[in-house]
Amino acid sequence: MAVTVQNKKGDFVKLLNPSEKARKFADELATGMRYTNDNRLKADKNGDVGLSKTQRAYRSGYLDARKDNAKAYKHNKKKKAANRKKKA
Repeated sequence: MAVTVQNKKGDFVKLLNPSEKARKFADELATGMRYTNDNRLKADKNGDVGLSKTQRAYRSGYLDARKDNAKAYKHNKKKKAANRKKKA
């Protein structure tokens, strides 16, 4: 669940957990627009809310890394369960 904290400047900032961050990145890739952690459109200095190639690459890389990590976790878990069956 997201947490709202106060930074040194006194501003309140919403921090997302990894699953919420992944959901946000997936939504941004699907729509092609950037959002804040509070689901508002995020514009740069020129007023552009779209994703650049670099931003798209970062978001897709983040999602791919999460997929790879999940696959490795499941593989290792399955391997440990098989070893336990052999010993029993």
